[in-house]
Parts: sequence; structure tokens; C-alpha cells
Amino acid sequence: GHYGNTIRGGSGFGSYGYDARKKGLGWYNVGNNKSRFRGYGKENIDGFNELNKGPRVKGYKNKDGSGNATLAVKDQNLPLTKSNNEDIVSLVPDTDQYNREDFPDSYSDAMFFVIKSYSEDDVHKSIKYNVWASTSNGNKKLDAAFREAKEKPDGCPVFLLFSVNTSGQFVGLAEMVGPVDFNKTVEYWQQDKWTGCFPVNWHIVKDVPNASLRHITLKNNENKPVTNSRDTQEVNFEQGIQILKIFKDHSSKTCILDDFEFYETRQKIIQEKKAKHRLLQKQVSNGEPNDDAVTDDKLNAAIANEVSEKSTAASTAEVAKANGDVKHIEENGSVVATEDGPVKPVCAASAC
Repeated sequence: GHYGNTIRGGSGFGSYGYDARKKGLGWYNVGNNKSRFRGYGKENIDGFNELNKGPRVKGYKNKDGSGNATLAVKDQNLPLTKSNNEDIVSLVPDTDQYNREDFPDSYSDAMFFVIKSYSEDDVHKSIKYNVWASTSNGNKKLDAAFREAKEKPDGCPVFLLFSVNTSGQFVGLAEMVGPVDFNKTVEYWQQDKWTGCFPVNWHIVKDVPNASLRHITLKNNENKPVTNSRDTQEVNFEQGIQILKIFKDHSSKTCILDDFEFYETRQKIIQEKKAKHRLLQKQVSNGEPNDDAVTDDKLNAAIANEVSEKSTAASTAEVAKANGDVKHIEENGSVVATEDGPVKPVCAASAC
């Protein structure tokens, strides 16, 4: 899955979490709490359950089977003003750059890997920032494949087939266009636990149901259907080309781009809550009174600082991409990907 941000000291929320069941700010002690509302650093932040599908999919649910994701946004008590709503709309990518009819579907050589993300939020970030991250082992595997491909004289693209665990579908195809930067980790994954990253270019963005792919079996994975693959499972060339053609030819009425504004709103809310919590923790550590822990001025300053840092990072990534030296963000952690069964984490050593 989308796996792979490096674990950074001091970047988690520690033993506190934001309670999405309350309107407004409500911090509670997590400790060994096993409920599905867990603190940032334990699982998710701000009460946002990871989503395997967005609102575009009729009857979609949170990954734990509960709730409508639209309510998760509504209950965060962060009204969108006209101006920031326009900002969000302006960030929706131009759909003409994806699913192009002139995208080639035949190659003399190519490598293919299945990517299993924990969360569709992370796929949104991958498309937005042209980056991915995997688990430690996944990053190493993909980096080795990319370097091997670059040694081939006639060219050998490395394609990534994206799916979200338990979603029942694939969401598109991206190309790995740079090696893994094991020393660079980005901040915006749904879980703050992935390290490293690498650059990608997205070519196909559409919802392709598992039913369209289940007949394709992988000899290098006990003849299991490709829909029943682990993160970074390699797909042999013949089957990879077959899948690429299915992706290209599939007529889909929906894709994650339909939900881009929805995921932009979720990202904005999570960013604000992270900044608010970091301010709270900083003031607690400095012995400042809790009743004035998070003022609007301080919060706005913290958010502005984070936005500035992220904008600089994004600009740097775009420049690197233009120069052909883009490096993708690590995967958000590889998992055992079954079509209908529970998701089990695998070695935390691979990237998204």
C-alpha cells in the first residue's frame, strides 16, 4: 500500500488525539486505548479513518466499515470560506493529462509492480505531488528494479499498478521516474510513519474493478489472481502488458479525480489539526497555561509556516521533475493485499 514515510522523532501526537465525535477541539488521552478513535502516532490523526473509497463510489465506507466520509469532514468544524474553497478547486489537476489515447500500450521491455495503499487519501497525495513512498523493503525492491531498468540499452519503464486495500478495484497506473531517495521523507501521508520517497508520473487515472482483472494470474505468486497481491508484488511482463491494455481500454465513469476536492478538504483539516496539536504540545512543554494553548494568531502562524515549507518542497520537486531528476516519496507501508479479507501489515522496511 501507500507505505513508507520515515519515522521521525517528535513528529507524532504522542498520547493525545483529536476526538472527531465532538464539535471543535476536544483532546483526550489515548494511552492503550484500543478503540477506533486513536491518537496520531498510534494510527490515524484527528479521528479520520482511512478511506478505501471516496464519495464518488455509491455506498462507500470507511476502511473499518463505518460511517460516511463526508460526515468526517463536516464534523471537523472547519468551515470552508469562498476563498479557500476556490483555492481547493484550483488544485484539481487537468484531467486531459491522464488517460490519453496516445499513451503507448506495447513495449519491448517493461517492469510492472502492484502497489497496495492503505488509504485513498495517500493516492490523492501521490497524484497531487507526483511522489510515492513504500515500506523499507518495498522501497529497496523498487529502487533496485528502477536501477536495473536504467541499465538496459533499449529502455525499460517501471510501471506501478495502484490499488487501495479492500476497495475491490484498481485506481490507475503511474510510472516510476526516479530512484528512491532514502534520506528524504515527506510530511503529508495519512499516517506519519513512512520514510524515503521517489518520483512518479501518473498516466492512467480511472476506477478499474477487480472483476476486470481477476482472470489474470501470476505464476510468481502461486498462480493467485493479480487482484490478490501484496504491495510491490512484481507482475511478469506478459501479464503486465495485458493489465496495462485493460486499464487503457476500460471505460470507467468514475475516478479519484472526481473526489479531489473532497480529499483536498480532508488534507487541509488534518494539516490544521496537526498544527494546533503541535502548538498545544509546545506550550505544555514550555509550561504555558493550557487555557490559552491554541490562539487563532498562533495557529494561523503555524499553518502559514507549514504551508510555506510544503510549497517550497513541492516547488523543488517540480523543478527536479522538469530536470528529469524527480524522486518519489516512499510508499505508505506495504501490506498483505487480499480482496475481501483483513489487511495485515508486512515488514515495515519497504516504502509506499
